[in-house]
Amino acid sequence: MAQAAGTPSMMGVLKGASSEEPVVNELSVHQKYEYKDKLKRDTPRGTLEGFTQAAYEQDFELAAKYLDLRYLPEGMTKAKGAEYASKLQAIIDRNIWVDLDQINDSPRGHDNDMLPAYRDAFGRIKLESSEVSLLLQRVPGEQGSIWKVSNATVAKIPSLYDQLGYGPVVEWFVEHIPEGRLFKVNLWELTLLLVYLVVAFLIVIPITWIVKFIILKSHYALKQELGYIVAGPLRLFIAVVLDRAWMAHSSVSAMALEMVNTGFLMFIAIVWLVWSSLGIFQAGLKRRWLAKDNQQGASLLGPLTNFLRVIFVVLAALVWLEHLGFSASAILAGMGIGGVAIALASKQSIENFIGTITLYSAAPIRVGHLCRFGAISGTVEEIGLRCTQIRTLDRTLIHVPNAKLAEMEIENISEREKIRFKADIRLDYETSSEQLKSITVDITSMLERHNEVDESPLRVTFQGFGLHGLQVNVFAYVGTTSYPTYQLVAEELHLGIMDIVVKHGSRIIPVAPIAAKI
Repeated sequence: MAQAAGTPSMMGVLKGASSEEPVVNELSVHQKYEYKDKLKRDTPRGTLEGFTQAAYEQDFELAAKYLDLRYLPEGMTKAKGAEYASKLQAIIDRNIWVDLDQINDSPRGHDNDMLPAYRDAFGRIKLESSEVSLLLQRVPGEQGSIWKVSNATVAKIPSLYDQLGYGPVVEWFVEHIPEGRLFKVNLWELTLLLVYLVVAFLIVIPITWIVKFIILKSHYALKQELGYIVAGPLRLFIAVVLDRAWMAHSSVSAMALEMVNTGFLMFIAIVWLVWSSLGIFQAGLKRRWLAKDNQQGASLLGPLTNFLRVIFVVLAALVWLEHLGFSASAILAGMGIGGVAIALASKQSIENFIGTITLYSAAPIRVGHLCRFGAISGTVEEIGLRCTQIRTLDRTLIHVPNAKLAEMEIENISEREKIRFKADIRLDYETSSEQLKSITVDITSMLERHNEVDESPLRVTFQGFGLHGLQVNVFAYVGTTSYPTYQLVAEELHLGIMDIVVKHGSRIIPVAPIAAKI
């Protein structure tokens, strides 16, 4: 039985007719039955197979012999049998898919189908408000009864063709293009598809040219790159999309669409468009990073973009092969043990390369920065593709793999905009409250007067009574990023604190009392 389909084709009929794999049901007697009629019209399946083969070979005079042309309504004559066969073939091609394995192959036809014993249905076509069954019926023949497409179905062919057949444009191609096939596709169908593509380009080219002209006249920084995309890959992509839209609503058979519409042009258009888009993205990001003086990240954009392009092309190719019916997983598995070995051997290198990309793009460190990497402190000397060189404070050189470095917690000391000054002093318990107040006030005044100390935050507070003395906390920021400069300022501040404590008659005591010498 045939079912209505969105993209039906005579290919399904031929495929079912030539199948060598038997179907286990009561209808699968095709290989066992010996036809007596030379046109194989003894059974419903033989009739459909013969009609399909004759229509495929464009022999509609022969195909008409599979139609019951008796008792036709007024206006229809037996002389137009070839025309009716051609239109029926067009209706089947465009609207249903016939599986010959599901058609009965015995002279008596199908039982239990709610139809008279002399009739069998081979398809149903849905119209806007109704459904039409395509019927076969048993009629008298020279050597007994034979099966033909019923005259009731033949009588409906003109009206069905007006609703479901080829339109006037397609009929013009059918009449004016010579008969013949190329790769099993009618020449008129190939010509029509080629005309679709040419017309799509004729529509798209002027529009994209105008858009490119407007872009080039603008003040956009990347107007040359954007103009190239509009006049190149974007033009092809829009034309292919428009062509595919026309093809989806065209009157050509599904066989033609299946043979021609492999998605190759769409694959090329998408790959070219994404390839070019990554290029303009790279150019824009490079300009931005150079404006921010990120030379390292800008220098890595080229190889990173090419890497992403290769990955995208590979993925797109696998998707396209899946569309053609190939198994992408089988293709990947077919690379063999050698490919797996290469992938495993390069695993560490790939991880380090990704780590390099992370370091360049996020830029947590730069060459010349003083950083703390876990327990290691040192200056970054070079960020390579595999590892980063760090010069420690002891002047030794350490090579850290970028994959490991990208996962570490990095403290970038050189990125500080100022350096914290913090001093915790302990005063003797013999210090009075008046002395303590005067000490904290004078230390605060000293910090406020110092040119290198920021005004805020700044605080000197009495924290409480410690185990070994009165605890005073001094907190401020030195407005410099130079550590040597900070050390000089911190020395001045520490000496000033000592002088203030002595000035007010107190003394600073250590954390633990010092044992008296005997």
